[in-house]
Amino acid sequence: MEKIAFRFRLEYWGYSLFEKVIGAIPERMLPRVASALAWFIFHVVRIRREVTLQNLAIAFPEKSHKWRKKVGYRSYRHFVLVISEFFKMARWSAEHLNDIVLQADIESFLQDYRQGKGAVVVSGHFGNWEVGVGYLHLRRVESAVIQQRQKNPLVDAHMRRLRERWGMKVIYTRGAVLNSIKQLRQGRMVALLGDQDAGSRGVFVPFFGRPSSTHVGAAILTLKTEAPLYFASCLRVGEAKYRIRMEKIPIPRKWLGKKEHVQEITVAFTAKLEEWVRRYPEQYFWMHRRWKTSLPKDHPEPVN
Repeated sequence: MEKIAFRFRLEYWGYSLFEKVIGAIPERMLPRVASALAWFIFHVVRIRREVTLQNLAIAFPEKSHKWRKKVGYRSYRHFVLVISEFFKMARWSAEHLNDIVLQADIESFLQDYRQGKGAVVVSGHFGNWEVGVGYLHLRRVESAVIQQRQKNPLVDAHMRRLRERWGMKVIYTRGAVLNSIKQLRQGRMVALLGDQDAGSRGVFVPFFGRPSSTHVGAAILTLKTEAPLYFASCLRVGEAKYRIRMEKIPIPRKWLGKKEHVQEITVAFTAKLEEWVRRYPEQYFWMHRRWKTSLPKDHPEPVN
């Protein structure tokens, strides 16, 4: 058996303690707890506060600094709620999850999914993506989710178990394309978040008017397998209520099997994410350094 480093055990102890504390808080009190914790992190500890405000300045140059600070704080609050709800999902019943989803515009998606080719579903760190995938499990959608392996193996295994509780088969990023193709050919939905900086491995597409290195996994999978591609949003419409929407990204048949169309597809779903984030900026994860990778000097400007 692999020996687990003491620091990993200590981190896992802290992680488990936080999860237990959150689990003990009545759900009606979570918004108040999230507000207080977000205020402390944003205004006192200031974890990634400057990154958040810089990102908001890039995305919304026309807005005031006061507006950006307000949205930044609300984004932290939303993210605290997302983490808290992720921990609580392990104890949720199917009935509870069904009750908190007020509306689900997913019938077109379900019709495509039931054709047996699976489906590629891409989203971003927006709304509550965990609730969205969990709800699809209630509608008999077998899913596989692509996730980064955590450095701490104890935390990684625990997070995996939480996702498997809601029918999610976990695919790690290493070897993700081949493993995802296998899942799609078995008729499963493969879900991934496509809005983090991809460094030199990504393609540059516009995001809030700036060239942004973006992961190409969703585009490659749909081109290779001909599985339909959907953009998903799970929008918070109350303190613990959601609206899910699945929007199909049209792929011309003549593009299928041709890797040269990866960029156009990536542009399409990134534009869809930007559309939602512009409408509800407080539900986006602005703490990530989205524009960390600069466009090389000899690289042509990406087009819409």
